[in-house]
Amino acid sequence: MALLEVDRIGISVDARRLVASVSFEVGRGELVGVVGPSGCGKTELLRTLATLRDADEGQLRLDGQAPGQLSYPIWRRRVTYVAQRPVMLEGSVRENLERPRRYASLRGAPPSDELEELLERLALAPGVLDQPARRLSVGEQQRVALIRALSIAPSVLLLDEPTSALDPDAVARVEALVRERAERDGLAAVIVSHDPAQAARWTSRRVELARHRPDQAPEESDA
Repeated sequence: MALLEVDRIGISVDARRLVASVSFEVGRGELVGVVGPSGCGKTELLRTLATLRDADEGQLRLDGQAPGQLSYPIWRRRVTYVAQRPVMLEGSVRENLERPRRYASLRGAPPSDELEELLERLALAPGVLDQPARRLSVGEQQRVALIRALSIAPSVLLLDEPTSALDPDAVARVEALVRERAERDGLAAVIVSHDPAQAARWTSRRVELARHRPDQAPEESDA
């Protein structure tokens, strides 16, 4: 059984049909890319997979269960969305990283040494933990948001242009960390990228959303 099943999802925005009949599956440890031109619905698809918006039609299943069967809070913890422009909460970076683990379904805050290791892996100095999160650069916020998502041990990461504000060294570090978690822990990811070379390098399969416009026949690329 696939970990995440996307079955004939259709999406409209402001009464305009944006995406028609998107179907694909994501297995444990698999990195799947979502590619296509601006405005084709890549972000809206990720938000739909995270149940942050409703689809017009179709079904989502995680381990064979729909969002309502699992409960939406549990779905959103297991299928975790990281926006291109991350939302930083009031307070320090440390407080932002610890906040999700205050929920009853998680236990305690991540150990400081674990946080510092992840910061180092992503070329962020340990001192950033005590800085106001909202004052970081966009690139720093992107890396903090990734660490925050990983700290709650999701089953599937939904990454929306996660390296768009990063230099080549930081891009390589992010790609390596996600790939390592996929291979070691079975983490799956659906990754939106505007860069075809990155999508080919980082993901095993690509979903071409331009082929899922209402006037196009649905198709998936395994290139």
